[in-house]
Amino acid sequence: MKRLVVYFLIGCVFVSAPSISLAADHMTLEDSIQMALENNWGMKAQDQDVMGSDMDKRVQFSQMLPMVNLSYGYLRYQDVQTMNVPLGPTSISIPFTSKGNYELDVQAKQILFAGGALYNSYLIAKNNEFAANINREAFARNLKLLVIDVYYAVIRARQQRELAKSNVSAVNSHLDIANAFFGQGMIPKNDLLEAQVQYAESEQQLIITDNAVKIAESNLNLLLIRNLLEEVNIDSEIPVTPLEITFEQALATALETRQEIRTTKLQIDNSEKGISIARSYFMPNVAATLAYENLKGDDPTFRYDTWKTGIGLNWNLFEGGASYWNYHKAQYMNTKAGYQLESLKNQVTLEVKNSFLNAQEAQARLQVAEKAIAQAEEYVRIQKDRYNLQVATTDDVLTAQALLVRAENNYITARADQARAKAALRAAMGTL
Repeated sequence: MKRLVVYFLIGCVFVSAPSISLAADHMTLEDSIQMALENNWGMKAQDQDVMGSDMDKRVQFSQMLPMVNLSYGYLRYQDVQTMNVPLGPTSISIPFTSKGNYELDVQAKQILFAGGALYNSYLIAKNNEFAANINREAFARNLKLLVIDVYYAVIRARQQRELAKSNVSAVNSHLDIANAFFGQGMIPKNDLLEAQVQYAESEQQLIITDNAVKIAESNLNLLLIRNLLEEVNIDSEIPVTPLEITFEQALATALETRQEIRTTKLQIDNSEKGISIARSYFMPNVAATLAYENLKGDDPTFRYDTWKTGIGLNWNLFEGGASYWNYHKAQYMNTKAGYQLESLKNQVTLEVKNSFLNAQEAQARLQVAEKAIAQAEEYVRIQKDRYNLQVATTDDVLTAQALLVRAENNYITARADQARAKAALRAAMGTL
């Protein structure tokens, strides 16, 4: 008895394992977006840009720290170098080197004042790091929108395939009735042939939609960096949610959070700091130095070492007006950045407006398409009843069936377009 229980439990494990595996492989839209963000090569390249800009910031900060140089060398003379020193009516020769000389020199230098050039260069590098992160957000936003498009495209293609299967069954059912009526001599052969042709066309449409599903699944696998032949297990329905935001609210959010606008504002701030850097060339540079020098030769008695400290000023008084022209160029670049910001705001406003209108249109189309399905289903029922009573032709039934397929296809498309339009609006707002 115990052995039977053990076998039963093992059997339950093996039976439940496939369902567990399938559940684990199921990908929601959020799962797909996360997978794309983690695996996409473009996102990885953006990460490298962020890290590179962080290194640039660190380099600029290091320019404000002390610089220490170490030099060590060996120099050999043919003869000992001497210096004549007068001593009364005569002079004596005093050596100031030996034949072999070892020299050690350590020097530390700290820039005390550079007109703000070093600090502003650091702030520009810091802004560039912020901009790199914002550009990464923009890339991720576009990637998310692409994943949403492809994810919903798979669901739409599968629903259209199911619709094509349903249409094949409906047309085949009518074809069976037409064959029976023709066998009893109740309809002419033209009606039967029309039903047969329509059935062949419905099968062709099923083949087309089945191929569209395979292509959509391959596109999703490619976007998520998966094997193109890997099974795609995702949601079966596209969510429908109402548009709960006004155009004014969407535009205000976009002008505040849109990545391109934030990046351009950083560029304006950088151009203002560029003016300060250009102005710094009219000012002197002041630096302090601390050095240690050690010199010794082959002769043990020859040795020289000392500490040196000092402060120095370097001022470029004239270089043909280059500093003057660079200063005015920096001002022009700042004005240009301001114009670019205003142009970008207009462009973002247009994108938000178009996306908002598209979302409204898709929502209105969805409501109309939903009503049309019920009307088309009633029309098909009436035509089938009329055909059974032989007061309608095959063409009437097939036309009604085609209208139903079109209405259901319009509903599927409108549902996908509405979800995609809402995502596009969020992308235009910079909040996706």
